[in-house]
Amino acid sequence: MIRKLTVEGMTVFQHQESFHFVPGINIIVGGNDSGKSHLMKLCYAISKWGCGGSRRDLPEVWAEEKRLRQDLLRVFGTHDLTSLTSRQGGRDIQAKVRASLEGEKVPAGTADLAFNFKAHCEEEGLRITTMPERYLGNNAVFLSPREVLSIYPCYMQAGKRYPELLDSASWELCRALESEPSGTPLPQALRYVVRQIEQLLGGKLQRRNGRFYLQRPGQEALELNLIAEGFKRIGTLGLLISNGTVRPGTALFWDEPEMNLNAGHLPLLVSLMMTLCRAGIQLLLTTHSLFLLRELVIQLSEAQNQNVSRRFFGLQAGKVDGKRVSEADELDKLAHLDSLEAEQEQADRYLSLMPQLNEEI
Repeated sequence: MIRKLTVEGMTVFQHQESFHFVPGINIIVGGNDSGKSHLMKLCYAISKWGCGGSRRDLPEVWAEEKRLRQDLLRVFGTHDLTSLTSRQGGRDIQAKVRASLEGEKVPAGTADLAFNFKAHCEEEGLRITTMPERYLGNNAVFLSPREVLSIYPCYMQAGKRYPELLDSASWELCRALESEPSGTPLPQALRYVVRQIEQLLGGKLQRRNGRFYLQRPGQEALELNLIAEGFKRIGTLGLLISNGTVRPGTALFWDEPEMNLNAGHLPLLVSLMMTLCRAGIQLLLTTHSLFLLRELVIQLSEAQNQNVSRRFFGLQAGKVDGKRVSEADELDKLAHLDSLEAEQEQADRYLSLMPQLNEEI
């Protein structure tokens, strides 16, 4: 699990910004171009790189620099490191990143990583200045806004030949979906999440001949192109839990989970998030939905979720002087966010019309 991150001179984060994540739920809030997805991808790339507990020995630093550089480029979908340096930093800007991971048998301080890279200095541009003493045996999973179940056949065919041409998040997700169940019984909490997802879908997702279908009782199997986009995204999570990819100790990165789901389904979605956190899964999500945020606040206040650790991060969009990020354990303690203010202001304007509308009726 990722616990700390400091970044400077990378993408929208020109000035040094620090993030302190909790083992439970971490909610990253901000408008378009605020850096939400950049932050998620950076955390995922580092976590993915650091989850190498099965390797026999710590390899040479130069080999790990090469692997880290490749992970960053593929996760962000860019062709060079220069694209990842700060947009306002000038030609000679240097990106600096420091992260701390921890997990089972990997206490805090033993899996620290620090690296930097310069613009216009590609092949030898990335340098690891602090190597971890240990790698984690846990895993990291990224659920992007892109739905992958319906494109799974194409991705698997193309990815096995030309993986470098595909965005890493979708390719890694497709590879995870290909995994067979381990045979180890799921914890009760995760079985509950799978059942709730199947109830929402009205059936079970099945893989047949390299394609996914939804099998509903008493009906012919439905091709995934006939299923709602939002249902396919949450169905992907159910499959990853069922085959053991998402399990206690997993760091789950979920980019805009509310995407293509109507508001009526969001209370259930948040309830499943709470269950995942109580089962020992670290959850990092991004959103700019005020409805989802309010539902999170409501359910986090409930008795069964009192022990779920939580952290809110507010990211400002556009040109910002000084700090771009605020963080707090409660949503209302974040610095003012324009992206939420606009939605609240519209709600106030709409409610102000109610007396007039009632009189007209």
